[in-house]
Amino acid sequence: MAFAVCCFSTPASAARVDGKLTLRVLDKQTGLPIPVRMELRNGRGRPVRVRAEGVITHDDYFVFDGQVTLKLRKGPYEFLIEAGPEYQTRPGHFTIERRAEDSTEITLERRVDMQAEGWWAGDLDVRQRTQDLPLLMRATGVNLAPIFVRENVQGRCQQEKHPEKLIEQYFGTIHLGPRYALDHRRGGGLLVYDEAGTKKPLRICQLKPDASSLAVSQSDNDTEATLIALTPFAWDLPLWIAAGKLDAIQIIHRHALADDVVDNEGWGRKRDKTFFPGKTGNGRWSETIYHHLLNCGLRIPPAAGSGSGANKNSVGTNRVYVHCGEDFSRESWFAGLREGKVIVTNGPLLRTEVSGHPPGHQFQLDAGESRDFQIALGLAFYEKAPVEYLEIVKNGRVVHEIRLGELAKKQGRLPALNFDSSGWFLVRAMTSTTKNYQFATTGPYYVESNYQPRISRKSVQFFLDWLDAAAVEFTDNQTVLANIKAARPFWEDLLGKANAD
Repeated sequence: MAFAVCCFSTPASAARVDGKLTLRVLDKQTGLPIPVRMELRNGRGRPVRVRAEGVITHDDYFVFDGQVTLKLRKGPYEFLIEAGPEYQTRPGHFTIERRAEDSTEITLERRVDMQAEGWWAGDLDVRQRTQDLPLLMRATGVNLAPIFVRENVQGRCQQEKHPEKLIEQYFGTIHLGPRYALDHRRGGGLLVYDEAGTKKPLRICQLKPDASSLAVSQSDNDTEATLIALTPFAWDLPLWIAAGKLDAIQIIHRHALADDVVDNEGWGRKRDKTFFPGKTGNGRWSETIYHHLLNCGLRIPPAAGSGSGANKNSVGTNRVYVHCGEDFSRESWFAGLREGKVIVTNGPLLRTEVSGHPPGHQFQLDAGESRDFQIALGLAFYEKAPVEYLEIVKNGRVVHEIRLGELAKKQGRLPALNFDSSGWFLVRAMTSTTKNYQFATTGPYYVESNYQPRISRKSVQFFLDWLDAAAVEFTDNQTVLANIKAARPFWEDLLGKANAD
């Protein structure tokens, strides 16, 4: 998209301003203005920071609610306008000439309406100012974001103050809250959400650097706090699992940036870069750990958070969609998350049903019964996330890889998946990017034969080896060693119940 800003006689502009351009961005279907996120670069390719009424500026992008007047120096400009992954992204360029003043309209076409299909987007790790959040969320199609209160970073407390009138309120289809805190000490990161509004689980700053990360979950059994692992590779993950307090795990997290990656496993179990090399290694390691948990017969749903405000990610860069139907509220969203009715993505939009059920459903097989499962698929993607192929994953292994051309020939019909014993399966959409691990995955579906989950010896041993590595890592910390000793019987008992390789 290209256009020129015309010139006519006007009074001289303010210093360092040569011309003005007013942009209006409309929804193509409704004709109404929509909030958007915009990147603007000058002729040298450098980001342009825009300061205007109603504009929120962050790093190399800014957000506005349907209309903005840009006051710029003369020269060529390139831009990118988007309203989240459900809308078409519009790139383009224009030229500002001296004493120019003009206006133009840009329309964005909605590709898919996730809300109409019952899917509501959340970003579980956001550090933006509360007063900015409603517009930042609307501009990227995010429906729920918690309010950050405090973080314990290796015993140092970081706290935020917020306008109380904005805490935990609805703005149409936007919901702020609940409050959350981050216990970010030597065991890794544990996100704590105060769903009950008691504020008790948010009192994490009193914990010393080497105190047990289990203190949060053990002291708050009556507060209805929701506990989510910030990353899967946190050293204390096997301890949290053994304690039975973890509600979800962020498999796409703040290490996954919009077009890059934080390429380390800080405060966690490091990956073997022989098997997980390059820019995609951190993301693949995160997902592999999660699949090992599923292979242990554990039913913990995946989640996602962008870390927006703590890094350069926009709100919703990494997001989890929860199936709530028409009943969207904070309570229904977190309930659906815990039930595993989720889709996790940092790019493509993937929706599935199996026999009318969203992800998280458990199917029962009688002893000796064999059953084929047909997966109904919905798929959409935007320019930043070109989908290359789909994968059907069964018990941690790819059993079908489907290229988009093949999918089109079969009119979107995926191959049937057979089970004659217990296990799990999911669908994954893979992109062609090499800047990071960009993908979408459904939450797992579970199959249980004769009421017995599938438990893999190899995957249980993976976490017993993890405990051994943690004991070496924290050999001088008696608290950690005691926690490891207390967790080991859980995993050894699980190994004794293993019924698969």
